[in-house]
Amino acid sequence: MINKIKKITLVVFVFSALIAGSAHAATQTEVDNVTGPAFGLNADQYETTLDSYKQQQEAELVAKEDAEIAALRESARGRSIGKFKAYAYSLDCDPSNITRAGTRPVVGKTIAADWSILPRGTRVRIGNSDTIYVVEDTGGNIKGRTIDIFMHNDSEARAHGIRYPELYIVEGDAKEAQQKIDEILARRAERQASQNQ
Repeated sequence: MINKIKKITLVVFVFSALIAGSAHAATQTEVDNVTGPAFGLNADQYETTLDSYKQQQEAELVAKEDAEIAALRESARGRSIGKFKAYAYSLDCDPSNITRAGTRPVVGKTIAADWSILPRGTRVRIGNSDTIYVVEDTGGNIKGRTIDIFMHNDSEARAHGIRYPELYIVEGDAKEAQQKIDEILARRAERQASQNQ
């Protein structure tokens, strides 16, 4: 019986304390003392917190995209066909400005090759480069496992000299993977440009 009275007294005491407490509105400082300033941010603090959150979100998204790009690059590399002898040429060397395929040569795209080894239109990656070249030309000295890379001018071509890179044929899944990489990078550039405005 005494225990029951103690319990009832305790409940009444707590209830009256709650009623008395509700008549007193806590100040922001009192709330902050209990909860911390999480709900008491001023406008500058809010902007700084929001900017930090956005930067963290962007960093996480970029890391996720980079992991996806790394996986795609591995598949986009293409099928290795071994090492080729690589020369370079330019309009200074061949002023006709027309490839054997009937196109205008483009720096960063056009290469010459022996079409019995690399047929016209074959897409290749040279070494670790991300650039994909297209076989559009031939040449008198381009026989067997040899390529000639189109450059801006003769001095660039001479500086390139003779190299022996590994070549990768880019087709099917590798081509699609490269397109996906390009799309991811384009979306990222667009997203980051809009954030900087």
